Amino acid sequence: EKIARMKPRSLEHLRRYFAVIRAAYMHWPEHHERQFSSETECRIWLQMKAGAREIGADVPLTGIKKEHALMLAEIAIRGSGANAQPVVHAGRLIVWRPVSISFASMKQDDFTALSNAVEDIIAAELGVSADELLRQEAA
Repeated sequence: EKIARMKPRSLEHLRRYFAVIRAAYMHWPEHHERQFSSETECRIWLQMKAGAREIGADVPLTGIKKEHALMLAEIAIRGSGANAQPVVHAGRLIVWRPVSISFASMKQDDFTALSNAVEDIIAAELGVSADELLRQEAA
């Protein structure tokens, strides 16, 4: 029986990940429909857009307009300081929350996949690669 060997988490990779997100936040276009109040908010949004999320709440919407439900959910989430993203889907209010990327919670292979997906999203949203953003920051 073979014992599966997991790659240990890479601190260097984690540092690069945060540097890329910091650079993306600093270069985020003012005309983009999504704006962030902090680097952390940007990171959470990118991670959840990349699929590193789980359902925090699933509420059927009856008797309330979806726009009102979204507004109330966003106000409640921001007011509580929570990191979550509400969306309306199929008559339900779904509140997504990010999964932990801590060393204890996420394997290196999963973190690599997340990091690559986040870099792809940044390239699509900003029109510049993560490597180019890091070069601009270093200059």
